[in-house]
Order: sequence, then structure tokens, then C-alpha cells
Amino acid sequence: MSADQIYFIRTELDRCANMREQKQRIKQLQKFKTCHYVPVYRGNHIYPDSNEKYFISNSPLGSLNQQSFLGVLHDELWFSSGLTEKEANALEIQLDCQFESIRQYAMALDDDLAHIALYSRGLDLWQRHKKFCSICGTRNHLESSGHKMVCENGHEQFPHIEPAIIVLVSKGDQCLLGRKHTWPPNVYSTLAGFVEAGESIEDAVHREVYEESNVRIKNVTYFGSQPWPFPSSLMLAFNAEAVSDDIRLDDEMEDVRWFKKDDLLRWAREGSIILSPRFTVANNLISHFIGKTI
Repeated sequence: MSADQIYFIRTELDRCANMREQKQRIKQLQKFKTCHYVPVYRGNHIYPDSNEKYFISNSPLGSLNQQSFLGVLHDELWFSSGLTEKEANALEIQLDCQFESIRQYAMALDDDLAHIALYSRGLDLWQRHKKFCSICGTRNHLESSGHKMVCENGHEQFPHIEPAIIVLVSKGDQCLLGRKHTWPPNVYSTLAGFVEAGESIEDAVHREVYEESNVRIKNVTYFGSQPWPFPSSLMLAFNAEAVSDDIRLDDEMEDVRWFKKDDLLRWAREGSIILSPRFTVANNLISHFIGKTI
């Protein structure tokens, strides 16, 4: 599995960032173009159609002030509609189903719908968490078609993204996987962590691997990236080779160990261990190492 197969990033959606400040142009296009509105509540969507896709409206839902322009796909305009609790409850009653996380239905969505779901989730969570200016405390309002916050004193804020590295460390036919204390039983994944202030991505890779496993690495190579708004991360994926193999755990990890390719593939198929879901870049890294999709 290669980096171009990373889930959530394969899409033909044109974000049309140059149109976000052109309110009148967007309003005019809405009169003549087919438009789709994706209702979002606390980053979640409604999945009424046998879980094959989330609910999409052909007219705006909720307040017009909470409509965010996502872009153009196949000459059609896409928007997200951030709903209040009252509006979300009413829609749940109307459709007889509930707002749920994309994690549950990700693999049932086509590439474009998966990307739009994640995009609208990230915007909605940021908008909900930034009601007030972090500089002066006055109330924010949305600008730039939902992609910018401006407070009463004119301070501007943009979507908050937290970069995190995730790395598959290999040594010959073995790879290094670990699990945290808080994870469900038998779940293992690649090592990962947030990039610290003033730190390069490359340094973060070396630091995180050493902190969690005591293993030193070399030949760090970039694999790909995946937006991960749970709530606001951007996963930067790498491969690396181990220089040492002695493992010592830090307090965060319950277990870190070396897995041989054949054992990992067999145990994953048997269910003896549970790896990260297929829609995660962690799964891409592991599948790429083994040479088969897990």
C-alpha cells in the first residue's frame, strides 16, 4: 500500500479558497448551481441510508451565519451547516436517526464523501471551540465563508491545527509497534506523538520513538500525511530504520515490541492482535511494510 492510498485525502473537491471572501459571487452561484449542505453537530453527521452515506440537504439548514463554503465538486457547490443542539435534535427526530462519528462509517463512504465529512468535521469543531477571542475575550463571528474568525476588536483567528508525527520503525523483517495503557485489549499501532513548540518534524520523530521505546533510529523518510480532526491533528507519517533494538518503556506505554512480518500478518488475520483501522495512516504504514493490506 502506497502513500497515495491514504484515506480521507483522495478527492476531486476544489476548495476554491480564492472565492471565500466573495460573498456575493457565492450567493449568485447558489441561485444557478446545484448545492449540497452537510449538517454537522459537534463534528458528527447523520447516516440514515443504510450507513452508505451521511445525510445531505439541497437547501441550507440552521442559521445562515453557520454555513461554511467547502468548495466545488463536479461543478456543484458544497457547504457545511453547523447546527445548534435544538436544530440537531429536530433533524434527528425528522430523520429518525442520530448524529454519529465518522469513525463508525468511514469505510462505507466513497473518497469524496469521506473527505468532505472530515473537512466539515474539522471546521465545525474549530468554530464551536472558538466562540470568543483568545486575545481579548470578545465574541467572535465567522468570516471568509467559515474559514476565519474575527472578534469585535478585529483580531483574526484561523483553524487550529496540531501537527503530530507517526512512524513505523523497522529492522530487517521486523517492525516496532506499541500500545498505551488506555487502549482496548490487544490493540497495537505505530508510535506517534505531537510536535513540540520550537521543534522540527524530524527531531520530533527521533524524540518520540526514543521516549516511548528507548530505540534509536536513522534514515527517516517521509511517507505521507492525513488530516485527523479528533479534534484537530494533522498526522505526518514517516518510515525509519532502527539503530538499536533494546526496548525500555516510558510511563505512557503499556507495551512496545518487535513484530516479524509473517507473525504480524497471521496474528492480525486470526484476531490475536488488533491493528489500527484501515482508514488510518497507521494502517497504511503497517500495510506498506508488510506488502499487503491488513
